[in-house]
Amino acid sequence: MMTREDIMRELGLLPVWQSRAPAPVAEAINIENQALIQQDITLKPDLEVQLVDVVVEELLVNPDKSPEMLTPVAIEPPVFTHIASDDGEYLFVLPSAAMSADELQLFQNICKALRIKTKAAETSSDILASISGMPTKLLLVMSEAVAQVTLQSTEPIAHLRSTPHQLHGVALVATYGLLHLLQNPADKAKVWRDLCMGLQILQDLKVTNS
Repeated sequence: MMTREDIMRELGLLPVWQSRAPAPVAEAINIENQALIQQDITLKPDLEVQLVDVVVEELLVNPDKSPEMLTPVAIEPPVFTHIASDDGEYLFVLPSAAMSADELQLFQNICKALRIKTKAAETSSDILASISGMPTKLLLVMSEAVAQVTLQSTEPIAHLRSTPHQLHGVALVATYGLLHLLQNPADKAKVWRDLCMGLQILQDLKVTNS
């Protein structure tokens, strides 16, 4: 019976599998990874490895299956919660999980501090569709996972925050998520600085456009 390594070698994917552990020849691994990325440039590196895992597992269960007979694997894009301000200028991008009572209270306090009223939350896998047709001027992305996906980055939130970004011409500020703040109250001051940076960006835009 073929082993996992035999299957990986047969498919020409063994270097990708081995790249998950320390390897002595990084250059060779990078070349193989680039070949895989070219097959589907919309997949993030970690999703590419998941796709390889699924293929290998299916071959192990069905060793007589050829690669051409494999069922196509669809990887769904993450879905986030989008909460817009009444005037549409702000758009909060949050994890899709339902907020706890404490998270909701904290979010409401943030909105009060910013002096904005919000509309009902919507969920979507396409942030560009959410801002299409809206006068969105500032995206407030809360939580590391959401920021990494939105900005297509693997950097931790500690590096992504405190610096303004742009997404298709819209100003974007990334900061810590609500759950993180409840678990790490000391970081609330950092979030407030990030929000103030966003307010300054909006003020600068108004001056520029006046």
